[in-house]
Amino acid sequence: MTTTALLLLLSAALIAAGVALVLRDVHRGRREAFLPRGNRPSAASADPELEVTVAHRAAEPATRRSALSSASLSASLSGSAPPSPPPGAAPAADAPPQWAALQPVLARAVEQVNAVLAAAGAEIGAAGEPSWSLNRRYGIYRRILLRGESVAWLRIEIDTAGQLQAAVKSHKDDLAALNATADIAAHGLTVAGASDLLSECLKPVASFAMRAAGGGNTEQRAGEAAWKVVDPVVAAAVKAADGALAQAGARFIPVGTPAWVPDARRYRWTVTVEVLKAEAARMHVERVGEEIEIAVGVPDARLAHLGRRQRLPVAGLTTHALAELIAGCTWPAIAHRREAS
Repeated sequence: MTTTALLLLLSAALIAAGVALVLRDVHRGRREAFLPRGNRPSAASADPELEVTVAHRAAEPATRRSALSSASLSASLSGSAPPSPPPGAAPAADAPPQWAALQPVLARAVEQVNAVLAAAGAEIGAAGEPSWSLNRRYGIYRRILLRGESVAWLRIEIDTAGQLQAAVKSHKDDLAALNATADIAAHGLTVAGASDLLSECLKPVASFAMRAAGGGNTEQRAGEAAWKVVDPVVAAAVKAADGALAQAGARFIPVGTPAWVPDARRYRWTVTVEVLKAEAARMHVERVGEEIEIAVGVPDARLAHLGRRQRLPVAGLTTHALAELIAGCTWPAIAHRREAS
């Protein structure tokens, strides 16, 4: 594994997000109808939250660890100021013999990794003064910067057995996902090996930086573009169904405009289905991969059997076909409301 791993992580995430809309639903499979949460009053002005129920590397030189093994890192790296050497610690002049030889190698490795991280606005900062840690490791601290702001410490240190460790510890608990460690034998360390070490423990930082730089919005933009393709047909079909079912006392009232739903990770248009001026159901219109999905849910869990969820392929989609699907999915709820009135 080389520093290319970080570059691949930054670029592949952007590519993968564009197809995540399709992959997510391939793995999920077909879903059943939804129920609005709780038994709510059937008022047109109500906007209940809807809940969907789902039915149907030679070995690597650097090994990432899930928790920090350095006691000094876990005990004292909770703030933005680097920890002080422990009382009575040996002076920095008593550095291990290997330390001086490692410095040019580590400096070059930091340059290489920074060249990759720069694409996402992240950077390994300048080295601080070397010191001994509580567990008798000798090393330095560097800041991890995100768009100029320090978000974590990077501790690079060597132990008495000649093992070099790199560990990231965030300043704040809510960024604990950045924390990671990796180690490698210091003897004969090359720039490539040191770059691998840093790359391994900085993978979480790279992912976080990519998302903070806007990569996390790629999926949303892809979803918006996909929705715009079908939006005119969807709008026309809802209008056509509204006209056709008006004689049954039904009305289709849009709740706002189509919007991105983070939890569902796609665009959704919610429409209230009224019958005789009372809310009978809610309808979701979504593009799921290469299909349009119509999902109808009712506010009363006892009437869940009135809900419907069906799809049509986007290819060849027509207003007439979609309007018929909308009418078919909403009719059970409409008929029940009419009978109960």
